[in-house]
Amino acid sequence: MDENVSAEELPELVPVGAWPSLGEAQEHALVVLAMNQECWIFPDAGQYALHAPSAEVPGIRREFALYESEQSERRVRVEPPVFPAGIELALMWALSLLIVFWWQGQDLSLVDRFCNSSQALVEGGEWWRAFTALFLHADAGHLLSNIGIGGIFCVMVAHTVGAWRGWALILGGGMLGNLVNAWARYPDHFTSLGASTATFAAVGVLTGVATIRAWKFHSLRELRPLMVPVLTGFIVLGWWGTGGDGPDAGRVDVAGHVAGWTGGFLLGAVAQKFERTKDDAAV
Repeated sequence: MDENVSAEELPELVPVGAWPSLGEAQEHALVVLAMNQECWIFPDAGQYALHAPSAEVPGIRREFALYESEQSERRVRVEPPVFPAGIELALMWALSLLIVFWWQGQDLSLVDRFCNSSQALVEGGEWWRAFTALFLHADAGHLLSNIGIGGIFCVMVAHTVGAWRGWALILGGGMLGNLVNAWARYPDHFTSLGASTATFAAVGVLTGVATIRAWKFHSLRELRPLMVPVLTGFIVLGWWGTGGDGPDAGRVDVAGHVAGWTGGFLLGAVAQKFERTKDDAAV
């Protein structure tokens, strides 16, 4: 590549493209050089034209087309958006848990009527228990741990996919986890309660969203921002393994946590899979 040679001195050369900046012309010249071919750059009407031997032009233009296609795919990849934390919804969630816990103290039959129950759900068709159980807690410690730790993950989900959609995915994943857990335990008499299923659904949503983003952009780098909450989720699971997560104190419902995580993962992955952004529409 020689910019000190005039086009008239090399009449066998023909232009293969022109760009507004010297940097762009040189970038494409590198593509030609990578093909082990010669090329020259000449100023041309306010642009920079790349010339090459006429016999090599068809191959060079095919290579340029491939190069532009690769660059277009890279330009489509944008940094994932960061949404507001949705603190208002998180506070509403915490307040609702506190109100229900106070209600439990006033009405001792509340837990029996609204906790997750394998027999009531399968035999009685009371599917709504899978949702209402997310608002019930065994004691104050159980409640406060779910508000504190669960709130952190829920805010992370809101940051990742938006507050309203995030909370819908969290509650949907928690409910799905409770449904699967109760159905899998039937015909045994099994009951459970607590927002921890929704907490692990939140961790699952984060993982599902990150997995689809990594698949979409063919890059494991998309997983890195979510590794901290995912790993923290497993740490929390181990920590909660020493306490109760249901009416039976001292027994953590690991299956419920795993089911909640799985439900959140599936919903998060589906939501991200069918999300269309301005960049997707431009492809």
